[in-house]
Amino acid sequence: MPAKIISIALVEPTPIKPPPPVQPPKPTKIKKRIVTKAPSKKRIAPKPKPIKEVVKPKPTIVKPVAPASPLPTPVKKRVAFTAPQPSYQPKPKYPSIARRRGQEGIVVLEITIGNNGHVNRASVVQSSGSSALDRAAIKTIKTWKFPASQFNSLSSFKQKIEFRLNSY
Repeated sequence: MPAKIISIALVEPTPIKPPPPVQPPKPTKIKKRIVTKAPSKKRIAPKPKPIKEVVKPKPTIVKPVAPASPLPTPVKKRVAFTAPQPSYQPKPKYPSIARRRGQEGIVVLEITIGNNGHVNRASVVQSSGSSALDRAAIKTIKTWKFPASQFNSLSSFKQKIEFRLNSY
């Protein structure tokens, strides 16, 4: 039976850049032209252009802008959850009573792992039909070790243990 798939959405905040400060426009200056007469040579000087009055622009009023939200809107990314793979996984011991009786079967267990990688809880979801095989499966799976992770305790998953006489 495949592992139970759980999806987790991770949210990565995006950095917030403050808006650049608003600079008021600089007024432009109009220079006056000074016309002087040419020294003794007879030259006709061009007529001076009339000087325009300097008009000061009205100051612009900058309205304060409400600051942006301190937290950006989350971006949901789907992450597929796969069951952790055991780092230490001994084979179960085939009970002698079940071997003598010729009992075989598959035990499906639901297990919960602690953050340290040890199995905290194991319970039978689907029995093999033999209580001896079920007990052996629970005893074995409690010895398994998984990689330590802070996400281990967030979920439980199903694990299948198969008992076949000719494979032992």
